Amino acid sequence: MPKVIQSAKSSPVYLVLLLSTAVLYWINFDVNNIWTPNESFYAEAVREMFESGNFVDISYNYSPRFNKPPLTYWLVASSVALFGNNEFAIRLPVLILAFLTTILTYSTARLLYNRETAVLAFAMQAVSIQFIAGKQYASPEIPLAFFFTLTLYLFVKGQMNRQSIYTILASLSLGLTILTKGYPYIIVIGGIIGMYLLIETLPDRKKLFSELKSLYLPLTVPLALLIGGSWLLYMYATHGNDFLDILKSETLDRAFSQKSKGLRGLLFYPEVILWSFFPYSLVFYVSLFSSFRSWQRIRNISFVFSWFIVMLILFTAAKGKIPTYFIQAHPAMAIMAACYLVSLQPEERLKNLLVRFLLIFPALAAVLGGVLMIPLFELHTGFYAIPFLAFCLIMLPWLLPQTHPYRKTMIFLQPFTGTYAGLLVMTLGIMPQLEQFRPYDKIGETIRTHPDIGTDMPLYLQDYKLHNLPYYARRQVISRADPDEIQKRDEPVLALLRSSDIRPENRKYVIWSGKIYRKNNSESRLMIYIQNHLKARNGDFSGYIDYSLLYRENQ
Repeated sequence: MPKVIQSAKSSPVYLVLLLSTAVLYWINFDVNNIWTPNESFYAEAVREMFESGNFVDISYNYSPRFNKPPLTYWLVASSVALFGNNEFAIRLPVLILAFLTTILTYSTARLLYNRETAVLAFAMQAVSIQFIAGKQYASPEIPLAFFFTLTLYLFVKGQMNRQSIYTILASLSLGLTILTKGYPYIIVIGGIIGMYLLIETLPDRKKLFSELKSLYLPLTVPLALLIGGSWLLYMYATHGNDFLDILKSETLDRAFSQKSKGLRGLLFYPEVILWSFFPYSLVFYVSLFSSFRSWQRIRNISFVFSWFIVMLILFTAAKGKIPTYFIQAHPAMAIMAACYLVSLQPEERLKNLLVRFLLIFPALAAVLGGVLMIPLFELHTGFYAIPFLAFCLIMLPWLLPQTHPYRKTMIFLQPFTGTYAGLLVMTLGIMPQLEQFRPYDKIGETIRTHPDIGTDMPLYLQDYKLHNLPYYARRQVISRADPDEIQKRDEPVLALLRSSDIRPENRKYVIWSGKIYRKNNSESRLMIYIQNHLKARNGDFSGYIDYSLLYRENQ
């Protein structure tokens, strides 16, 4: 792959996109209570780290949690140490790493191609729906995306510049990738690098062996394994087979032991891409299909092509499938789609018409979505200014002369502009409103401020878990408690029970009561939760259950 010589001067368009993305990411990122269940594991585990002083043996709800490596926990703990134990500190490391991942996408594209491609790749990565949703809560997906992308950026920089220091740094970053999500990622990244080198060197075997030699594998592989495997070795030495059983269920069982989904499994990630990489998913698919037209086209995008294809093959082959697994492919997808747009020639009229439709359609759809959200959520009429301004910017390129230097770029950025407007309405207006029927902090505050409730008293919860309740209650939560058995006890009791199951003689001991969302036992399905939130605003609480917090001393 030829290296493109370019100046270090940044594009004004890139600086505008950089600033606007930073603003979008920052606004109200800490406005919501901890979301259940995934973020709850990290928030509560970090709280227990500070409570116990043990930052290696991770626990959630005072039980060992061996499910994931510790790097995300440690990042969150570092932020909590600086800014206190709150939603701001818990989410800040994820927010920063999300923003840095967009910059890495830009840097990788600029290293491989040119400034125009890099700017477009940045824009695509910045507003891809699943990625931007992931930056809103603390979990390992975004830290994994950062270290994953950093590893591949350092690798390709070392290859192109022929500087071994970058190859060594890539192995260090690979170790941190493993320390974020697990050892299977050495297979994923190794597969990407291997396919890339094959494409670049075919049919010259000697050149392939020379490229492999330049990776210093006897040094870099042990270095990555030493960093990534250090926690695994410690946990096995400390917890033995208990840890190995969890490790097996989290890796091998997820990959090979779950029930096959047949044809649906083969199409799982292609379907996910349609919405997860919105608003540029349709353009990406056109770029992908176009790359198969010739071997030379594949060689022109060999690195990002290998990145995407290897991930698609491996994660499709794995029987356990979750949409968030594919976030790490988004930078490659952004660069592929950006390369395709930049390579379009004016004389290809039919192709240009198709692409412009695939750009303006999601842009206008996102603007329309922003408009419709305003009356649906009864937001202030001033919010209409956001989609109106976005619509004007989307239409502006058609009013500019064909020779205007920014006309083509503005057309390519139409989906970014429309989606940005919709996300801004969501972030400014809707996310704060979603807290209206999320009383977890109020429950926790009621418990923590009660003068007679000790920190060692567990909280009994009727029904299934509320995963963020241990964090807000600052204590162990015992779920699936029998309300009759709890209320018969002679000793002091703290319990969150269905209001309908509170005995008449105990109603005087209720210290809080309210509605809690219980449909699907989780708010992680955001769109379903939003539907029930809107119903609740109109008086339909069918997705909620009335609960009462009972504290009774000795009978």
